[in-house]
Amino acid sequence: MQVLIVNSGKANFVVGEKNVEPENLSRDDLLMILNTIYESEEDVTIPSIEELEEIRNPIEKEIVQQIIQKISDFSNNVENIRQEVQAQFPVIDD
Repeated sequence: MQVLIVNSGKANFVVGEKNVEPENLSRDDLLMILNTIYESEEDVTIPSIEELEEIRNPIEKEIVQQIIQKISDFSNNVENIRQEVQAQFPVIDD
């Protein structure tokens, strides 16, 4: 699963079926990305430092790097989060 596309010096986050520029990324968009990562069994593709360095706008680059870091941290911990949620809220059979 790809969360960011860097093309011609511009970055776009992949939110469902649409691509969103970093400056237009809403809280709901970010929540959708994290929810998709949580629910998916697919591996998340985190862009390399080299890819992020291709972003021309320095402010956009900083924003993207910070968001990608948080997404990466979440992705690396998703299995632990799932286990904690299942332990706290076990499935109740009727």
